[in-house]
Amino acid sequence: MKDTNIDWAERWKEDSREMFDSSEGRKAFENVFDHPTKKSLLKLGDRGVLKRLRGTIESGKESAIFLAETPSDRTVAVKIYMNQAGAFRNMEKYLRGDKRFRNFKSDRRSVIQEWCKKEYRNLDKASRVVGSPETVGYEDNILVMEFLGEQGVPYPRLKEVEIQNPDQALEQVLNGIVKLWNQEEIVHGDLSEYNMLVTARGGLEWIDFSQGVHRTHPEAETLLERDVKNIADFFHRQGSDTDPQNACERVFQEVEDL
Repeated sequence: MKDTNIDWAERWKEDSREMFDSSEGRKAFENVFDHPTKKSLLKLGDRGVLKRLRGTIESGKESAIFLAETPSDRTVAVKIYMNQAGAFRNMEKYLRGDKRFRNFKSDRRSVIQEWCKKEYRNLDKASRVVGSPETVGYEDNILVMEFLGEQGVPYPRLKEVEIQNPDQALEQVLNGIVKLWNQEEIVHGDLSEYNMLVTARGGLEWIDFSQGVHRTHPEAETLLERDVKNIADFFHRQGSDTDPQNACERVFQEVEDL
């Protein structure tokens, strides 16, 4: 059935009662997101990707992340990029330089939908070589992925955890940066202690790959250097013997096609 034959507003009134675990949650969602986003949520429900949204994990100017459940009762995270995001022109700049994303319109909604697709594809590639959320699905401006946490509580950010062995941890991250570039041909683009989580067993999970670009992007080398310096500076402040300059020299010796 084509979208034109569906009264999505009427469907939202009916189906959204089952999609939220409380009337307060449904009301909060209604006040934040627009009709196209509600329509996309219903489509994810139709496809068997989502069953219920349980609450907000975090919310910012460009996106919000919700705790949710699939029809099989798996806990997942749902990242919704706001269709009115003010930074969509900056998003377009990163998209236009990435050879994977060429044929899309310049209007706000089209750019944001491509941005969501980009993070989905980046996560798919990243999960092959580093710890990162497994993708579940996406629809327009909504990305569904593995929830990283326990009993509905997200794992802490690297920033919030006491580092027992900063040299070993930094080595692990630098190896991951090199693997992302050499094997998957992408760079994270916004790597820092705020975009890594620490699991209950002390493992590192990389999150927020929305700014990630293909290594042929005009800004890729600059982003690579920034990622290395940011994460090396953090671990250096935690006691690592490797400073940002030495970390950059090591990584740039190992990455290909610079």
